[in-house]
Amino acid sequence: MTSRTSLPLCGIGLFLVIALALAVLKAPPDGLERGQLSQFLGRFHPLVVHLPIGLVLLVAALECAGFFRNRKHLQASASFVLTLAAFTALIAVFLGWLLARSGGYEGRLVTRHMWGGVSLAAALILCCAVRESNVKLYGTALFATVCLMAWTSDQGGKLTHGEGFLTEFMPAKLRAVLGVPPPEKRHTPTTNQVGISLVSASTPGNVSVTFFASRVAPIFQDKCVQCHGAQKKKGKLRLDTFENVMRGGKDGVIVKPGDPSGSEVFRRITLPRDNKDAMPAEGKPGPTEAEIKVIEMWIALGASQSLAAEEVRGAPPLAPPMTASPPLTADYRPRSDKIQALQSELGVLLVPRSQNPTDGLILRTVSVRERCDDAALVKLAPIASLIVDAELARTKVTDGGLKTLSTFSNLRSLDLSHTAITSVGVRLLSRLDKLETLNLTATGVDDTGVALLRHKARLKRLYLFETKCTVQSELQTEKQKR
Repeated sequence: MTSRTSLPLCGIGLFLVIALALAVLKAPPDGLERGQLSQFLGRFHPLVVHLPIGLVLLVAALECAGFFRNRKHLQASASFVLTLAAFTALIAVFLGWLLARSGGYEGRLVTRHMWGGVSLAAALILCCAVRESNVKLYGTALFATVCLMAWTSDQGGKLTHGEGFLTEFMPAKLRAVLGVPPPEKRHTPTTNQVGISLVSASTPGNVSVTFFASRVAPIFQDKCVQCHGAQKKKGKLRLDTFENVMRGGKDGVIVKPGDPSGSEVFRRITLPRDNKDAMPAEGKPGPTEAEIKVIEMWIALGASQSLAAEEVRGAPPLAPPMTASPPLTADYRPRSDKIQALQSELGVLLVPRSQNPTDGLILRTVSVRERCDDAALVKLAPIASLIVDAELARTKVTDGGLKTLSTFSNLRSLDLSHTAITSVGVRLLSRLDKLETLNLTATGVDDTGVALLRHKARLKRLYLFETKCTVQSELQTEKQKR
């Protein structure tokens, strides 16, 4: 696109940016609902907003490839993609403004996200305007635009998923390097970690011993505040403080002290989940029966903020604190050098099953099936106790290798399909007390080979397709009943 044709388009784009900026200034989101057409169009914002994000990254990739690899045709394509990115950004900002004005949105986070979108559209138009005339300014502007897009996207993510969503599971070492504070612990009834916003600042004494703070507020925090909090106030309703709970929303009060059945909040949480008025909305986790009972009791006892927890009799017991699942294996990290050496020597992959280092390793052989034989299993024996899942389908493993496999004491899943094994070797697998899944499809096993496996308590899935077994259906029925 030549500069002669791009300048008029840039002028139109600049006019639209100014119009959008004035709209944000003069008609900011106020939490009130608008007409159905605005709500309908606004809900296309999450669909459209990803277009400029992808296009901006594509522009940066094309420009870098053209500059560093001397691919001039790629840089020529970047001009059109950049114009398209600016156009879709303007549409995304307009739809975002409609969405924010359709009800339930207000606060600093929404404002930052909206101004980030307006600024991004303006930055893209600037890039279009200077691309042909000032290469240095264009490069600087494009880099700044990518950074601005990342920041604006982060603000939108916080609106959708909540503060800290991106960094919630960030490793501790990376947090230390980047200076990111540790995540706040979830508010649960098993602790006194009740957020200060959930209780009145005027509450005397230790707030953790009140029934509202220790039992009711955490339910609102976990199930309701994402849509009824400081940043997003659907129906002009906030449930993040006691005062806001009692104040209600645009349809009036939602709690009638002493009258659970007449309280709107109790009616909403007890509606069938597929009812359009049910809260939380369909698709989001609703309160448990115990949590509903807690809210019912709190309202029935007067919906007090100061009622002491020990004064309430008959409340559902606190859920026991979640305990970490038992380790499947020892920590594989001290053996990392040995694991790496075996991967290099044998060509197999030894992949961590999860981020938890005591969840063990998965043995994958798909790229070296012809090389994976009984001798390879012998070489893996030193780390046998770390392997919980062995994928040996179509390998050269024979009955001789099953003697080695029978020492892999922590195996949970074993795939030996399409191998040359027979019942002679399969009998040895009865030593694997933790085995839950065994695939013997298209092997030489028969009824005698699987006889010892049929009564293994831990074995849940046994696949015997295309084998000589005559008890296949009986075995499968037996496993399904467990």
